Amino acid sequence: MTEETLVSVVIPAYQAEATLARALESVLAQSWHNLQVIVVDDGSRDGTLAVAREAAKRDDRVQVLTQANAGVSAARNLGLTACRGTWICFVDADDTLPADSVAIRVRQASRNRAQLVIGGYTEYVGPATRFKNLANREATLSFEEILPELSLHANSYFYGVLWNKLFARSVVEKTGAAFGREFTWGEDFAFVMDYLQGVDRVAYMKESVYDYRRNPESATIRQVLDSVVHPLGNIRTKRQLYGHLKALYVARGAFPAYRHRLWHYLFRVGLS
Repeated sequence: MTEETLVSVVIPAYQAEATLARALESVLAQSWHNLQVIVVDDGSRDGTLAVAREAAKRDDRVQVLTQANAGVSAARNLGLTACRGTWICFVDADDTLPADSVAIRVRQASRNRAQLVIGGYTEYVGPATRFKNLANREATLSFEEILPELSLHANSYFYGVLWNKLFARSVVEKTGAAFGREFTWGEDFAFVMDYLQGVDRVAYMKESVYDYRRNPESATIRQVLDSVVHPLGNIRTKRQLYGHLKALYVARGAFPAYRHRLWHYLFRVGLS
């Protein structure tokens, strides 16, 4: 793997006029220069599209797509159709990347022949910061070694988000992994579970690869509020997400061995 490997970065953006320029600046300043940066404006009514188009004028690595407002899943799916890179990563329009984020993920994947990389991240809540990673370790596991780990910790934040990961476009295409528009939340988890059906090796990293900025208007917070306001829909979503997790184990012939552990997962998530 050389420095010439193209990495596609998908940024869905809705009403992100205040933060998109900062997010784009952090992506375009990456030490890994060979990037295709795809901004998908999801029918914003503010200046989001203007910010994206201005960035595209200044840097030809930026590509701007637009759609009528259809939600983050549809925006990411549209972004995926335009990806040309060997690798794909996702950035939310209100977050940023550390300067070497892309480089260390691609090198980790190459060094360990992994099709999925999972890194640590730094969470920002106002002026406070908190660093998180998965079990504070750096390791590469075969898919068989992933199964018990995943069955115990599937509801971990690390498996349920996109932005601390690196995905191989070939695996996305092989599995047909996409974002379900039926979800009001949890579409990230479903995508990762579907993607894992085509993965042989997963590399974990200790290092932070993402700056996650919590704010009251973020999609994550809106999803949490929606789950409280619509409890029956929340239960239905959790059952659908369990279906994606179960399908992964069924596809790999491992469901009988892990049936009870996965039921425990459904019970834990059902109470959360």
